[in-house]
Amino acid sequence: MVLSDLQTNKQESALILVVEDDDVTRLTLSKVLSKSGFRVIEANNGQDGFSMFIKEAPDLILMDVMMPVMDGYAATEAIRNYEKDRAVPILMLTALDDISSIDQAFDIGATDFITKPINWSLLSQRVKYAIKSSLIEDQLRISQSQLIYAQKLAKLGYWEWDAASDRVTGSSSAFELFGIPNQADVTLEQFFSNIIPKDLPLIQQAIADATQGYNDIQVSFRVLHHDGSMSHIDCLGEVSFDQDGEILKITGSAQDISRLHKAETLIDYQASHDKLTDLANRSFFSKTLASFIKEANPKKFSATVILDIDRFKKINDNLGQENGDALLRTVAQRLKKVTREDDFVARLGSDEFAILIKNAEDAQELNLSLSRIFHDISKAFTIRDQELFITFSIGVSIIRQDGTKASELIAHANIARSEAKQQGGNQFLFYQTDMNAESKEQLLLENDLRKALDRNEIEVYFQPQVDGQTLKPYGAEALVRWHHPSEGLVSPAVFIPIAENNGMIVEIGQYVLQSAVQEAEKWHADGYEIHIGINLSGRQFSSSNLMKDVQSVLQNSPLPAQYLDLEITESLAMSNADHNISILKGLKAMGVTLSIDDFGTGYSSLAYLHSFPIDAIKIDRSFIKNLETQEGQAIVRTVLAMAESLKLKVVAEGIEDEFHVSFLQNKNCDVFQGFKFGKPMPTDEFQQYLKSHNAP
Repeated sequence: MVLSDLQTNKQESALILVVEDDDVTRLTLSKVLSKSGFRVIEANNGQDGFSMFIKEAPDLILMDVMMPVMDGYAATEAIRNYEKDRAVPILMLTALDDISSIDQAFDIGATDFITKPINWSLLSQRVKYAIKSSLIEDQLRISQSQLIYAQKLAKLGYWEWDAASDRVTGSSSAFELFGIPNQADVTLEQFFSNIIPKDLPLIQQAIADATQGYNDIQVSFRVLHHDGSMSHIDCLGEVSFDQDGEILKITGSAQDISRLHKAETLIDYQASHDKLTDLANRSFFSKTLASFIKEANPKKFSATVILDIDRFKKINDNLGQENGDALLRTVAQRLKKVTREDDFVARLGSDEFAILIKNAEDAQELNLSLSRIFHDISKAFTIRDQELFITFSIGVSIIRQDGTKASELIAHANIARSEAKQQGGNQFLFYQTDMNAESKEQLLLENDLRKALDRNEIEVYFQPQVDGQTLKPYGAEALVRWHHPSEGLVSPAVFIPIAENNGMIVEIGQYVLQSAVQEAEKWHADGYEIHIGINLSGRQFSSSNLMKDVQSVLQNSPLPAQYLDLEITESLAMSNADHNISILKGLKAMGVTLSIDDFGTGYSSLAYLHSFPIDAIKIDRSFIKNLETQEGQAIVRTVLAMAESLKLKVVAEGIEDEFHVSFLQNKNCDVFQGFKFGKPMPTDEFQQYLKSHNAP
């Protein structure tokens, strides 16, 4: 079947989403489109339209501009924030004929607009044309993506030099191969500026030969990049001349053929070294350690050292991937500088490094070496002109004393490193035999956690929240608990970090979301119209399925969306603020309320805070705990004043006594939460709490 036939079939079976609050207009649109062979689904406001878009994935949307709950502009913006692979056509329906309204529609991502009153005889043709254009655009996007991907795989690029203007244009991959930023007004000399001086005459001679009438250029040379790497480039060119025999242009291709020059060496090197840092990798370190054990002088002291960066994930999130990689490279360089020439340094993976300290004369010299290494790597690092102070957790195992095999020594050094981290990090510890038992206990706990959901051991508790003035129940925060079959109630402080590390936190978060909403349904059915607050973990918030999970729960629940309050910590919100704003806007478009948890403990920018589509902030319990001090009162007053200016609701956590209540009531704080009003409790107890504190 040819492409035109596919497009025709696609158009005739296309699914159209009509988002229109006027019942008559919406019904007429549906009838006209259905009569033309389209499948039609409807929504009567922007919020429902956004939900239908996520659920049904229509081929085109007819979107009214002026609607209740959420207007067409906001709904269109939410859809564009959510989309990833393609841009569904959105035709705006508006009676507005002013240019600014039309410009606004296009600015937020509308494809076209249809003015009211609608020309019904032309409507179907407009829709068919929009879908046809979208299909053609999709094909072009796919073809372009495939071409770019193929060039990237082949390390191939094209370029063209205009002789009259002395300007080079070409593909991004070609500029990358030559180590030059892809920008306008690049001269031929600039384009060739990273070719090593020894090879530059080769291409200059090839172009000189072209002036003598040669039509083809073929030359190979080496390019030295700004990061110090060198690549071998094979360049082909075709020369065009004018009627006077002068060069008009050279059209060429460039391909990285470095692998052909160093295939055997490269394969061997890559098998034993880390690509990012150029250090030995885990495999090479294990082999080197095993070899050294056999020849180590028994009268001297040698050690295996394993270290990693404390809180590296948070640092990496704040810096960004590129700067995080730069930090790892800088750590690697410093480790090579601070170790002795005979010692051996490796990167085992992520932020984990290893050192083999060879043949110290005695225990004192070994300790001095470790202290020097620890001291030197604890100094400030400079990344992109930014000074960073980071700390390390370090574990040490002594060869022969703590093991005679490489695997034993690495495992024991790792156990000591974990113990150092659990004790707060920023230290080095020698392996002790009793550490092994603790490590095994931690491993068993992790294995049990993987089975906890299937065994119904994970339970959701609820801590009451009350209205700040009436002290009547306002809502509840959902908190996860683990009832271990033999250990009893395991503290979230113990199992949540484990779940974060092994990825189970996403599955647990989904379970908490679904369970909490189901319980809130029951409260509403009994007449208690209260809110349910649910914390989103870092991994859960970053998950690509978050919006679908929330949408699915709301779609299958009678609970009004505005009673679901999703909470993220201040540090998480600010870790990648611009990206997170898009996610929050998508969630907000579903009708849920959004809160910043632990407010005041992170590092928010007021400019960003103003941009976040949030409804509330939660004052961290640490500030409430210090409320009897002048400093504590000043902080809380400042937060409340700021929230009032931004029209945000304030929830105060950690309320424990009457003084907290009276102080915050006088300052018009909106919602209270703490042991004063109830500890986290199971479902049945919370149901009894509602009955005893609030008649439906």
